[in-house]
Amino acid sequence: MAFEIQAHRGARSFFPENTLQAFCHAAALGVRVLELDLVVSRDHELVVSHDPWLSAPLCSDPQGRPLSMEDRWRYVMYEMKYADIAFFDCGLPHPSFPGQLRIAARKPLLATVFQEVDTFMASSGMNDSMMYNLEIKSWPDKDDVFHPFPDKYAALVVQVVHAAGLSSRVRIQSFDNRVIWEAWKINSQLCYGLLIDEAKHIPKSLQALGFVPQYVNPHFSLVGREMTKDLHSQNILVIPWTVNSAKEMLAMKHLGADGIITDYPEQAIALFSEHLPPFSTHSAEQQVLQEPIQGFQPPYFRRDSR
Repeated sequence: MAFEIQAHRGARSFFPENTLQAFCHAAALGVRVLELDLVVSRDHELVVSHDPWLSAPLCSDPQGRPLSMEDRWRYVMYEMKYADIAFFDCGLPHPSFPGQLRIAARKPLLATVFQEVDTFMASSGMNDSMMYNLEIKSWPDKDDVFHPFPDKYAALVVQVVHAAGLSSRVRIQSFDNRVIWEAWKINSQLCYGLLIDEAKHIPKSLQALGFVPQYVNPHFSLVGREMTKDLHSQNILVIPWTVNSAKEMLAMKHLGADGIITDYPEQAIALFSEHLPPFSTHSAEQQVLQEPIQGFQPPYFRRDSR
């Protein structure tokens, strides 16, 4: 398996996150795995959005007035029909990404993303296909507040994937193992992943899940040789998030990860391009060890004692 580069919410350094423009531009850059987020509207449409509400810094109201952070409690999407959500413009640049262009963009439906990205790639002469890594945004204490209960939520996702005919090109991941389990019960042939924000959660989450997923995707600061070796021994691949500097990218490959999820896929593509001189294990190791990455714990870089 080649080292995989996933575009986190699309080509986020160019366009606002989770928009059709961000996804299509990522495809144009050469990305072949899009990572995107799912929430649910009141009429049970799957909306592509990281947050379950409409607010600053991305969105304006139907009259064109930029929303504030406080507006998130006024505009929870699970309390809104999608037709009303679509009146909000969510194409404002994020202050953390000064290169983003201002665009007009509604929160798209998942089915629309599938159709538009595939159509864009075909019309642009791209002969290969896009993979879609779908993060189901779900919180155990927010059932029937921000989203349906796990069984209903999972059924919505699997239904849209099946209707699009993309079962072989979709992965489903979440921090909430309940919704992954429910999706697996509906279709065990789909590809599944667990998102992890604390290393100690991995054994407990895998045990609670009840099956072995194809992926365990931890925060990059948790990744070490022992983790990747252990997960690989269970036939589980590791794609850390969110990996945004060249040093972090090199470190993940050096430590045995199978790819990265990044806000800057254009940088990762340039770094790992087959047309550039390859990075030897020695050179990558020296760069990583000589310039430690902020947030990494020293044990992850220790030499194997065995």
